[in-house]
Amino acid sequence: MLITHKIEKVHFSTSEAVIVKYILEQGEKIRDMSVSYIAQQTYTSAPLLIRIAKKLGYSGWNAFKEDYLKELEYLYSSQEVDASIPFVVSDDFMTIAHNISTLETETIQDTISLLDHDHLYKAMRLLRDTEEIDIYGVSEKVLLAQLFAEKMFFIHKHTHICSLPGDAKVQAAMSNQKHCAILISYSGQTEFVLRIAHMLKEKKTPMIAITSIADNELSRLADVALRISSREMLHTKIGDFASSTSVKCLLDILYGCIFSLNYKKNLDEKINIAKEIDDRISGFEYIDEE
Repeated sequence: MLITHKIEKVHFSTSEAVIVKYILEQGEKIRDMSVSYIAQQTYTSAPLLIRIAKKLGYSGWNAFKEDYLKELEYLYSSQEVDASIPFVVSDDFMTIAHNISTLETETIQDTISLLDHDHLYKAMRLLRDTEEIDIYGVSEKVLLAQLFAEKMFFIHKHTHICSLPGDAKVQAAMSNQKHCAILISYSGQTEFVLRIAHMLKEKKTPMIAITSIADNELSRLADVALRISSREMLHTKIGDFASSTSVKCLLDILYGCIFSLNYKKNLDEKINIAKEIDDRISGFEYIDEE
């Protein structure tokens, strides 16, 4: 849970920790609970709840409560497969195959449900108008970005992948308003990505954040945020199945939108290049177009 991840990074007093534990245990039940009621149930005081909310970056208790309940509603919405633990020790191979494929389908549907038309349009315009695209991220997300960069190369959009801290700092230092940066971070609080985002902000480089639904620092720094399916736990998970699928989906959508702006020219050129460089032959007629 994203708010839980935020809670893990904040130091609470003993009394505050009791309240936090109670809130997490009660979940959606706090909807009808007043500040004084929670304080009474935890043998604490009402001002402590407001202090907890402010420590988590909220203006007050009601703002925290509203965000927390929205997140719970999203996380508890109907999903067949757990994004963090999609299979268990007793599952056979075919069950695992079914669960992974179902999770990917559900993740793509979730990603589309989180996609806002105006945000997508703004991101597309930023990429359309830029001379250079720089992508910053860590771990397996960089591999997904590499696939995106290869696609963009064929439609003459120069895309740089910046994953190593040293190289990324140099690229950010050389950036300007003619560049557009895509920053990928599930939590939106990845230290390396945030350092780069602050550098790019000073350079006035347009930024597109690909991040979770949380009100995180990266989304606030960026010019526009595209939201990743956010049902995956940050630590207690088998793998990044859902977040990787969601990031790839968003990058593919961005590529498709840019491609469509000059559809016929891009398609003709892509086909002509493929004919010149690809000497593979298939015995299956629908694959072997020649």
